[in-house]
Amino acid sequence: MNQKTFAIFVGAIMVLSVFSGMMMRGGDQNEKPAVVTSDSVDAFGVQGRLVDWNFGSLADVLEMSPESTVVAYWLNISASQNLTDAAREVLPQSFALSYGNSLYPTAIQRLGAAYFNNTRAEFHWIRPFQLGYDGIVVPYDDYMMIPTGSDYMAVMGKPTIFGTEGALQGVLDVISGSNFPSDKFTLPQDEVADLEVAALGSASGMANAADGGYRELYLSVRETGDGDVISAKYLSPDAATLSRISQTASQYGLGESKEGDVTVISGGVSPDQLATVLQGLLPGLAQPF
Repeated sequence: MNQKTFAIFVGAIMVLSVFSGMMMRGGDQNEKPAVVTSDSVDAFGVQGRLVDWNFGSLADVLEMSPESTVVAYWLNISASQNLTDAAREVLPQSFALSYGNSLYPTAIQRLGAAYFNNTRAEFHWIRPFQLGYDGIVVPYDDYMMIPTGSDYMAVMGKPTIFGTEGALQGVLDVISGSNFPSDKFTLPQDEVADLEVAALGSASGMANAADGGYRELYLSVRETGDGDVISAKYLSPDAATLSRISQTASQYGLGESKEGDVTVISGGVSPDQLATVLQGLLPGLAQPF
């Protein structure tokens, strides 16, 4: 295990032990919080402002994400375990994908992530429960950032926002209206899917952009019950990217078309091929953000 992997592992253990232990149990290790039947954010019992935002697509994630966002995704975890497993293999790291069922006493039903300024914010859609936390909080614009151990904090609501203090501040500034949301993503428009991924590549001119040879990428996966339907769009892809995605399309029987400067790959994929196809269609997302 290298030093970086060890640091991530230790950070994860600290978050899990403190966040789902002390914080979710109000300091009593023998008491579990009751899961409320109401879906109101007030059920969390946290003072101050609570996040209350639409969370049904990637567009909602981008509306909460700072202007410097270079990669973002939205996943309906409830859609299928196969889709969640495939997303875990190919998407940039997040605590929700790795430890989703351990972070809270209620399951994460939908999740999102935004990567910006060498950090990330995660968005966790969970059913509200009585938090019972009476420890130290960090107020920010009337929101309460709750330390979870290590360098991570949470702001409760729908969705609950999870990340470092700086990442949470960046998102809260957008939500409160003091900063503008990301407006560099042009491809995710009126899409409805179970997985949505958007990235700004090396041709976008953005700092810390994805390593892929394109200006912008947007990919969606929709569960149908008989398999998965994929649509991937690439704005101004370079020759290496075109070669890679064309090879993937040919190998797995996907269609390829062109709409101006946008190359489109689309078609049906069997569940056992999903992760492999996603790897071929998501160049530049292997790097940590």
